[in-house]
Amino acid sequence: MQSMTPQQAAAGFLPQVEQVLAELSIERESLEVRANRCEGQGGETRDDLFYIWVGLRGLAPGRDIARQIEAAHARWQGQGWEITRFRHLDSGGINLTAVDPASGNTYTLDSGFKPAPDAYLAAFFNTPCFHSPEGTVAFGALSPG
Repeated sequence: MQSMTPQQAAAGFLPQVEQVLAELSIERESLEVRANRCEGQGGETRDDLFYIWVGLRGLAPGRDIARQIEAAHARWQGQGWEITRFRHLDSGGINLTAVDPASGNTYTLDSGFKPAPDAYLAAFFNTPCFHSPEGTVAFGALSPG
């Protein structure tokens, strides 16, 4: 498990998230960055173990979010990422989750939500667990800047 502060982990992860988001044509509604508690190798939880979570909500102005997620699926497969979830929903939405084997980061794109199943996107991005060299982590929202 790598050792760094939540701020360092977020600063390293956000450019990778932005790179994935740059491949999508969406209007952002919200973006949240959090330090969340995670489990150690033995299933233990400690105040110095955390992962970075980024959540995004947005809309595809072209009402083509399913096509965009299909394209992300093809890109991620081509990059050798492990696809852990890929399903088409009755609503027309798609759920896609993949892990980048180089970083261990997880990327999730979900669509099919009311009121605009062909446009609304919920995306979640996670790092692997880190150990804080400073000790106790202040879990919760982090400033993305």
